[in-house]
Amino acid sequence: MSKLRVLHVIGGGEFGGAEQHILNLVTTFPVDEVDVAVVCFYDSLFASKLRESGIQVITLNQFGRFDLRLLQALRNAFSTFQPAIIHTHGIKANFFSRLAARGMKVPLLTTVHSSLRYDYTSSLAYAIVSMMEMSTRHWNRHYIAISGAIADILRGQGVRSSDISVIYNGMDMKPYRQNHLRENDRNRLRAEWNIPEDAFLFGTAARFVPVKGLPILLDAFHTLVADKKEAPYLVLIGDGSERALLEAKVKELGLESRVRFAGFRQDIPACLHALDGFVHSSLYEGLGYTIIEAMASEVPVVASNVGGVKEFVFDDETGLIVEPGNPALLAQAMERLWTSPQLRETIVQNALNKVESTFTIQLMTEQIVALYRRLLK
Repeated sequence: MSKLRVLHVIGGGEFGGAEQHILNLVTTFPVDEVDVAVVCFYDSLFASKLRESGIQVITLNQFGRFDLRLLQALRNAFSTFQPAIIHTHGIKANFFSRLAARGMKVPLLTTVHSSLRYDYTSSLAYAIVSMMEMSTRHWNRHYIAISGAIADILRGQGVRSSDISVIYNGMDMKPYRQNHLRENDRNRLRAEWNIPEDAFLFGTAARFVPVKGLPILLDAFHTLVADKKEAPYLVLIGDGSERALLEAKVKELGLESRVRFAGFRQDIPACLHALDGFVHSSLYEGLGYTIIEAMASEVPVVASNVGGVKEFVFDDETGLIVEPGNPALLAQAMERLWTSPQLRETIVQNALNKVESTFTIQLMTEQIVALYRRLLK
């Protein structure tokens, strides 16, 4: 069987779920079957992590945001690497790669990680990126949807079912299953965050952007701790454009003594070990990578009933699920989790079974390599 030459293309300016997905995928490809490289438009943390993992990286960070010279740079990268498959992620990568690959007779494959409607809150920005995506779709051969919910969106936009494959993101479970480190991680991070060892700690890990619904989480937490002497704590792990807004809201609600901002962290498995409950308050989520990480870490989850989340978080079984945008309902679910050790124990075991059967990196990689070969037949 001949080796596949696969080139992934992504902006890579952030390190979120899409970047983690690519890192997991390209470092798990069987080396006797796949030669892989990644084009990044930014030379950032993601590119560094790829290099550290021994993956060939081509960076195009010398060009501006929509510098048309990027087209020629991409053509040069395609010509040099000579891929059999070009696999794109994100609007900018999709748009420029589809234009640059014209005439090459190389199949283009796009993984759709999220909904544009929720990624771009500005009407103008949404109109522009929608035009960029829709105007070039006819040059794309196939789509991977990271959940059934994303596949439904694509079908609603006119993409044929035969041109869509639903492949769940897989993850390397090992960093999250290191239970021998749990107590040390818990004690160390609680000391760092100034949280009592015996306190109940809720947490979340997210980009601080509108779609993540973090102001709703703060409102829910404010309701939860009101008039309670032995109240829980909350840690927000991440960073982003809404950080100042969230810090101001914490002060406005008088939650300074109970809420911690941990900033962007690269030690997410350790951070999850410090938590007693994970809260996901997003208004939309293509799948919910951090929820899967929490479930793998044996942390019980309260999550929004949105997008792909409802495909694996089942109420009172693998987590607690609430309608999005409702602080009162979120507070009620958080209180149930906080006050019921038996519920937490049941959820943790069921959730662990679910992620170990559905979201393994090996299953994801096998399905994607099989899709590559199918596209080349």
